[in-house]
Amino acid sequence: MSTFALKLLAVVSMLIDHSSVVLFSNNTTMRMIGRLAFPIYAFMIVEGFHHTRNPKKYLLRLIAFAFISEIPFDLALHKGVLFYPDAQNVFFTLSIGLAMLIGLKQFKSSLYLCSIIVLSACAYAEFMHTDYSYRGILVILMFELCRDCPLARNLSVMAVFMKIAYWFNGYASVALLPISLYNGKKGPSWKYFFYSFYPVHLLILYFIRQKFIN
Repeated sequence: MSTFALKLLAVVSMLIDHSSVVLFSNNTTMRMIGRLAFPIYAFMIVEGFHHTRNPKKYLLRLIAFAFISEIPFDLALHKGVLFYPDAQNVFFTLSIGLAMLIGLKQFKSSLYLCSIIVLSACAYAEFMHTDYSYRGILVILMFELCRDCPLARNLSVMAVFMKIAYWFNGYASVALLPISLYNGKKGPSWKYFFYSFYPVHLLILYFIRQKFIN
């Protein structure tokens, strides 16, 4: 599967998941399908980090969309409030994960500093109440550390979801199947479609709920 195919799968999975939360009272089957999205996004962050020519520009783009997405995220998923301090959208998790990768590369010669970077990233995600919090950071870390060994990568990511995360997120491990089919090819470049889809679909779901359900 190409980068494009994986991202498309993640987008569809995420749409099903958020539709379940916003419109269908947390339908269990839909939420299970929705667990596929985050591992794919985490995997793509690591691949993007290794292929981008400008990691800092990549990070700034993620941060920008994190702030753009926060109000749609809160409106759709947190009872229509403009700002919900106890949960921040997944772009913040991905941004912290990417910042961690940049730091690890810069200080790769120092195990002490790398340990501080990882612990700081996990603590910050937990403090910020980001989607998947420190668990999401650990998934990104496992994809990075085991990038050249698919078996170790799959086992370590499964361990995070099955042992550290609460049981429901164990279904996220299914995403390792399409990830294992990744062929390293980019496919069509719909970069800003995939970035903008997140806040746009949340706003659309919010307005559908306001119009037809509330």
